Amino acid sequence: MKNILVIILFICACPLACKKSPEKTSSANATSDTIFLREKEILFISPSDKNIENLKKKCGDDFYTIADDANNYFSQASTYLDSLKISYKNYNNDKIIGFKQNNKFIEIQKYKNPWYSIFYQNGKYKVLDLIDFREEYSKFFNNKNNTNSNLNSKKIIDSIAGNKYFIVKEQNCDLNQDTLIDKIVVLGNNNDIDPQNPETRIAPILILLNKQNKKYKILTNEDIYPNDFGDAFRRLVIKSPFFTIELSNEVPDKYTSDKYITFKFNEEAKEIFLYKYGENIDWNDGKKTNILCSEKNFGKILFQQFNSNEIQNKCSH
Repeated sequence: MKNILVIILFICACPLACKKSPEKTSSANATSDTIFLREKEILFISPSDKNIENLKKKCGDDFYTIADDANNYFSQASTYLDSLKISYKNYNNDKIIGFKQNNKFIEIQKYKNPWYSIFYQNGKYKVLDLIDFREEYSKFFNNKNNTNSNLNSKKIIDSIAGNKYFIVKEQNCDLNQDTLIDKIVVLGNNNDIDPQNPETRIAPILILLNKQNKKYKILTNEDIYPNDFGDAFRRLVIKSPFFTIELSNEVPDKYTSDKYITFKFNEEAKEIFLYKYGENIDWNDGKKTNILCSEKNFGKILFQQFNSNEIQNKCSH
């Protein structure tokens, strides 16, 4: 919420003259203030000293909050690129930045926020807020590879879902932090739970790990929900390399419960293991039961081997 408020504050309290506009095409000669983009480029743009002074006058004390947030986002983005050994460049926003196309110079217009980034590759570009850096990086530089038939996630999901299941949640992510787009898919059962029919207590959760943009490694678990307790899926929270599956349940006149099942991609093993399990139960008589356990309690459990019906017993050890 803080990040959203900061952005709103910046736009509302500090209106800028550099609103985003269509790109300019010209045949102007390059100067020392002109940056030509070639092949693949990643740029971080920040205000020049002169622009900083103007911003301080417009924004007052709010400037320092805005600048601190911008520096924090830059640090996260640059650290991410450093971890991938990908180079980038820093420029002030008083530079003219563009590229040549058909013997014309195409100027990339300045963004509405003076702290921003530019992605460029082979005549295509994207200007973006630093807050969106990591997600947009994967989309911009890797989406061309998703035409590979072995990366047809829809075909894979449809083949598993068939007529039995429907998609409850499908979310892109980067679990192994290699910049390639992975997917987590939560399926739901088309049939209502029937105590006499175990098939109705199955709703697979899938992980599609992108393998060098050539194929997916598919991990499946059918024992997370609805399980023997009849738990319902509530939410999927991803913060790579972690992701949490949240379940909820209510038994009238007895209890309500929330379960938090967190998994983590292990870089050394190249596998996904259960990281933490938590459960909060509010009993109808006012009592509460809280369960929280980690690997020291349940040992190493692969994602595809996790079983909601058995985890409580393992946590009590």
